[in-house]
Amino acid sequence: MSLEIQFYVVDVFATEKYTGNQLAVFIDLEKVLSNEQMLAITREINFAESTFVRNINRDESVEVRIFTTEYEVPFAGHPTLGTAYIIAKYLSSAPSPKVVLQLKKGAIPVQINMPENLKDSRFTMRQAQPNFGATYNAELVAKALYLPLTDVDLSMPIQEVDTGLPYLIIFLKDLKSIGRLQLNSEKVEQFLKREKLFKTNNARGLTTSLFFVSKETVDTQHQYHTRMFVLEGNAIWEDAATGSANGCFLAYLLKHRRTAVSAIVEQGFEMGRKSILYLDGELKNDEYILNVGGQVAAVAKGSWLV
Repeated sequence: MSLEIQFYVVDVFATEKYTGNQLAVFIDLEKVLSNEQMLAITREINFAESTFVRNINRDESVEVRIFTTEYEVPFAGHPTLGTAYIIAKYLSSAPSPKVVLQLKKGAIPVQINMPENLKDSRFTMRQAQPNFGATYNAELVAKALYLPLTDVDLSMPIQEVDTGLPYLIIFLKDLKSIGRLQLNSEKVEQFLKREKLFKTNNARGLTTSLFFVSKETVDTQHQYHTRMFVLEGNAIWEDAATGSANGCFLAYLLKHRRTAVSAIVEQGFEMGRKSILYLDGELKNDEYILNVGGQVAAVAKGSWLV
């Protein structure tokens, strides 16, 4: 006789369903699933990530594990917010303005500005302190990734940043530049391996993803237009909305632009999955305050046969 576990599908950083980034959340409080099963389920549903709720602690923090289709990760943005929504809606005893997720990276608090109205509420996570990696020569990066150097915004440094997952922040000049991105998986892998940014040749065991930014936006009320690409399974995948990357980007802005930032970021437009992310941060006394928020839309729920 097969077991069944409850699961939910939500769209994150979405003002309405069928936009934003898709997430599957599995409720496994009995810890029925093995690591291999969690990875297999994530591959079966084939979203960028799936999460598995494993325990509710006495302090009401919730143990959660996050898997991509390639491996388990210590932190990810839209899975954190989407899982917080499911916890608030289905697992909390009463409406609360905060949910704390216990991830591999550590405790990540998520604020809920309207706990009595989750549908219209903004969920905001506080990300961990950033680690700033190397900066890279623009000509080297453009050549390695087959980007026209004329598309690169040379006024902004190219740098790796990590708040739980690593990203290489690359500014491009405008929407045309960012819209015509066509990355070659073989060339990207060669670049990442050469710079020791690939999962097999760095201490983190994680592959650095590429986060492209334009100051020109589709919506004039937004401040940045972004795209994120990850190399998984020898192929390049684009992400519709990347909370972890935007947390790294917020840290980057605080380091290189100004010590207080409030910005609206648009992502996923090229994929037909409009995503809106709210960044609020401050650099004070060498501490980075990194808040990344957005809305969550419920899509589906059901039982998964184990």
